[in-house]
Amino acid sequence: MLSRLAMRFLACAPLLAAILVAAPSASAKDALKRVGVTGGFAGLAGNEGDFSGYGGGILGSYGLSDAWSLAGSAFITSNQVTKTGGRSRVTSQALGFVYALDVIEFVPYFGVYAGLYEIAGGGVTKADIKLGGQLAIGLDYIVSRDLIIGLDLRAHALPADFAKSPDNPSPFYATTFLKAEYAWGWF
Repeated sequence: MLSRLAMRFLACAPLLAAILVAAPSASAKDALKRVGVTGGFAGLAGNEGDFSGYGGGILGSYGLSDAWSLAGSAFITSNQVTKTGGRSRVTSQALGFVYALDVIEFVPYFGVYAGLYEIAGGGVTKADIKLGGQLAIGLDYIVSRDLIIGLDLRAHALPADFAKSPDNPSPFYATTFLKAEYAWGWF
């Protein structure tokens, strides 16, 4: 039987599947669809001790135009969230919009996401699901019409936690992930 963590992480699969199959079969007028994996480093703001963490996830997007995309992501990271206790697990599932500046092979982009976060384990006494947001900026390199690799930088924020305790920096963290995506349905 799957663990609670695996069940939550897999819960985003229907969201990504819906994004990817929302359009009819590929033709010249269909939007670009992408699905991929990502992994790298995650860091918390503040002085909790061990600043660096690691993580990864899955990505998916559906092109609304040649510049705008509807995108979904599911990440899991491991960080030292509290001063005592071991590493905590931070999971997130987010949906947002991405704007890409198409410049031949190199494609810079930025995005805004809203999603659900769960922080559990380590020094966290009670797992809780929270609303959060992400600001993304990155650079994709189009290797071929099927393969895209890139760098994805995201700032994550949990506004309700910040409102409860403005002097606590833990509601903010950043991820720096390398990614590889399969693409189809070019304009």
